[in-house]
Amino acid sequence: MVRLFDSDADAPIGVITEAQLDFLQEELIEESIDSYTYNLSPSSLDSLENSGGDAALITMLRKALGGRSSMEVRYELD
Repeated sequence: MVRLFDSDADAPIGVITEAQLDFLQEELIEESIDSYTYNLSPSSLDSLENSGGDAALITMLRKALGGRSSMEVRYELD
């Protein structure tokens, strides 16, 4: 199980699968080697969607982003 967190708000976003995490790791650039973080914006979410990203994952991330122009997301493995 993989838990996603909004690093900016220090709030949980939700739980994703290993396959969804693998997709994010393939498509996004990690912001830091040690902290497992990604910077997301509306355009990066569009890119994830256009690359065949899981609809539930994209919806979860869009909801977490809300009206902001970007957010930093981190993950933790259980």
